[in-house]
Amino acid sequence: NRLVSGRDGNAPLPCATCTTGTTAQRRPLYPNFERVTLIEPVGKSYYHSMQLTAERRFTDGLSIMTNYTWSKVIDNNQGSANKATGVSVTNPLNQRHDRGLADYDKPHVFNFSALWELPIRFDNSTTQTILGGWNVTSIVSLYSGYPFSVYSGVDNARTGQGGQRADITGNPDLGDDRDRGAIVAEYLDKDAFSPNDLGAYGTQGRNTFRSPGYANVDLGIHKQFAVAEEMNIEFRFEMFNAFNRVNLRGPTTSLTSGNFMRITSASDPRILQFALRFVF
Repeated sequence: NRLVSGRDGNAPLPCATCTTGTTAQRRPLYPNFERVTLIEPVGKSYYHSMQLTAERRFTDGLSIMTNYTWSKVIDNNQGSANKATGVSVTNPLNQRHDRGLADYDKPHVFNFSALWELPIRFDNSTTQTILGGWNVTSIVSLYSGYPFSVYSGVDNARTGQGGQRADITGNPDLGDDRDRGAIVAEYLDKDAFSPNDLGAYGTQGRNTFRSPGYANVDLGIHKQFAVAEEMNIEFRFEMFNAFNRVNLRGPTTSLTSGNFMRITSASDPRILQFALRFVF
């Protein structure tokens, strides 16, 4: 409770017959002030979750741990991570207009990690030093995509407030049986959205839609080489996104953009990394 929230305390009332050229003149404190950002402790967030964790150590050097979180985060601040540096309320007369899923809401989060001390032993101390004592690690991460809103890209409310959401005029769902190329080209049906009506902030709820989910596997192999009693060198070879899976980010969400509903970015591809660490 009482999270920081930024609201324009000098915003003009919505007007269906006005133009954006008269925004400043219609502000209550015109001509002495334009936007007056009020930083207020009226933000709220709600988090509920079920969290499960399981861990097991086996006798042959294998250790595994897995956890799953099923959760929901709701707040009433556009942008969620508000730093009190600007306006975060779309409708200054109605804080609940921005009540919806938090920008970082992920209803399903699953992680699995494993460490295996390879059971390779050699009688020869030199051979054991070089070829024995290797560890293999793995991390599997699966989670839901982040929520997002679709924006009109214009100030149809005629209040000088950004973040006005588009109206939903049809069914935006294009189905889950499309190939990646079709999903990238048009994530949701563009024709299902229209700019918000004049004098209104838009009827669409905040963060109504969700970006593609994320799945990733990291693999690594490492070993420590003893140098002295309290000194060792650790060698690591790691593969991030080992199977080079394409994890798509969210689409462009402004109706006025030429890339509206097109996905233009993805998470990192496979990355290989070698590392040496001297510990003393």
